[in-house]
Amino acid sequence: MPGVHRFEHAELGVTDLEEATAFYTDVVGLIEIRDDGDCVYLGSGLDETFDIAIREGDTGIDHFAVRVADRDELERYKARLDDAGVDVKRDDGNEPGQTAGLRFDLPSGTRMELATVEDRRYQHSNEVHGDGRGGAAPMGVDHITLASHRVKDDATFLANHLDFSVSTAVTDDPDAEEWSGAFTRRGDYHHDVAFLPHPDPESTMHHISWEVKTVDHMKSFIDRINQHDVPLEFGIGRHYAGDNVFSYFQTPGGNRIELTAEMATVDPAADTEYLPFERALSAWGPVRPPESFQEDVS
Repeated sequence: MPGVHRFEHAELGVTDLEEATAFYTDVVGLIEIRDDGDCVYLGSGLDETFDIAIREGDTGIDHFAVRVADRDELERYKARLDDAGVDVKRDDGNEPGQTAGLRFDLPSGTRMELATVEDRRYQHSNEVHGDGRGGAAPMGVDHITLASHRVKDDATFLANHLDFSVSTAVTDDPDAEEWSGAFTRRGDYHHDVAFLPHPDPESTMHHISWEVKTVDHMKSFIDRINQHDVPLEFGIGRHYAGDNVFSYFQTPGGNRIELTAEMATVDPAADTEYLPFERALSAWGPVRPPESFQEDVS
């Protein structure tokens, strides 16, 4: 796999743009990179790329992006997608720090982008402080988990056309027509793009995940959001699928955030792991997530 790959960014709808901007900057500790009036681009503050763009409207995602190495690789993927009959549109230079992009839809209809960026300094950084960052700010976006009414089709699309690997499929039967979840990776970490099932084709996102450095960092972040009357929805716990420590909360803008630490790495040659949902969810024994976690998606 040439170059550096990672989940790059997502554009989210929020119920109140002013309120959401204040939450992400004043509470989460992100840095405003650009404000277009109707869309605000925010980053971790450790490089010049943006991690999320927020726009007032229905919650969920307009699109999400995965980074590729360069324009040559972008052209190779365009040719493969064209050959597969996928409708691909170019999106070059419209977002801050991005030099080129290709957009297309997954089988479920969610819009995906392959993107190249100018600033390639950080993938996973150990730096906690940066210019203007809040003391509890996350390191950057880690992965995205989409809501999908076609989980298996979406995961196999990434594997067949974009060189993703399926790290874990949530199913009792590998040959089942549908899966109850899928975790896919583009690099060494267990998942960059994951899928959880939802019957409504209009639902697009379950959560976006932010990397924190340690479990102590996670606790500090949870203390901070609690001071601003944002309760924890689920966690702290450890997922079996990915081995990462997790906690979840709902933002005032209407989307779910996961905090994650200690994500496992996977050998590139590893076979897909098949797990039932209950086992994939928790490595620390049986847990019962709240109904909102299983039903309330954007």
